[in-house]
Amino acid sequence: MGVVQEALILSGLLAAVGFVALSAWMRERRAAQWQRVVSIRLAGGLTVPDEDTEDELEQPYARRVIWPKLAAFRKSLARRITPAHFYAELDAKLRLANMRQSADAFFFSRLAMAFVGLLVGGLVAALARTLALDLRVLLPIVIAGALYLYPGVHLNTKLQERLEDIDRGLPEVFDLLSVSVEAGLAFDGALKTVATNAEGAARDEFSRVLADMQLGIPRAEALSALAERTRSMPLKRFAGLVAQSDRSGSGIGNALRIQARDIKRYRAAKAREKAASLPIKILFPMIIFIFPAMFVIILGPAVISVMKVFHI
Repeated sequence: MGVVQEALILSGLLAAVGFVALSAWMRERRAAQWQRVVSIRLAGGLTVPDEDTEDELEQPYARRVIWPKLAAFRKSLARRITPAHFYAELDAKLRLANMRQSADAFFFSRLAMAFVGLLVGGLVAALARTLALDLRVLLPIVIAGALYLYPGVHLNTKLQERLEDIDRGLPEVFDLLSVSVEAGLAFDGALKTVATNAEGAARDEFSRVLADMQLGIPRAEALSALAERTRSMPLKRFAGLVAQSDRSGSGIGNALRIQARDIKRYRAAKAREKAASLPIKILFPMIIFIFPAMFVIILGPAVISVMKVFHI
């Protein structure tokens, strides 16, 4: 392979890596900007725009006409070629993972990455004439498949990390709720205390519950929606306790106190479960990596001695 061919292959690979990195950076930048806007709004920094804001007709033609048309076409095409339940599930995953990207944009970004991988793989296969024919055919498919699967793996990873972050923050949240209600605050005021003083993803989710309640949704339904989004058993039990207290007319302070106690027991049980699974998880690395080295060290001299005795 000549120098020119190697330079072309390297340029194609660098272009693919640069495209992936640029896409990830733009997605993270949009998410960071949205988080700043949300934090400003929660802090009371939302202001009414002035009357002398930019007129819509003064905006560029591409921003007013072309991009909205392309976005509508992309959304319509994504809904047509993907099943409705898959589209709804993908949208719920993106919201729960706190990725400020629509389902159709995520779907088409995967297709675009797969298409770029197919082009790069085809270019490499066309230039690498020394490879076998089956490898040259398989290379573009493997690269395109890997680039198509990467966003899904990244989404599932972020989703799992955020669910674990929510579970870790639940004891602090329920302690704050219980103390605030026992101090005389209403449930809305206790949720506002959580949105102000708590940390992590649990604060964001309970801030959403507070926003739903301010829109007129009953607190039992808002908490049930939270439990459905996060798939958390403690939150499902808490939503059931709140619904029961609303039906019976009893105070919510007792439910919060019970839930704060139960969540700590739940976390302790999860910790004991993880500790109990450690011997099983460590067994396979010991069999694969540690035991062979021990056998070599222990039995090696004996085998050498036997080989010398029998002149092997």
